[in-house]
Amino acid sequence: MSSPVSRRRFHQTILGQDKPILENQVPKRLPLDSRSEVPIRADAASAAYRRWLRERGLRYGVVAGNGIGAH
Repeated sequence: MSSPVSRRRFHQTILGQDKPILENQVPKRLPLDSRSEVPIRADAASAAYRRWLRERGLRYGVVAGNGIGAH
């Protein structure tokens, strides 16, 4: 079993590799309207996450269904 310190280092390495990719995503705001993109089976987790955001009324950093930015 790995120690808590080695696990933390591993997670920090992975997050460090992901950070520049995530920070350079375009568009930076996430459209919540499912009609704005053509989803495929691999998008199921993303679709569930967007549905979760909509159900909670969260709008920061997303594009409103009418195409106008909302925060």
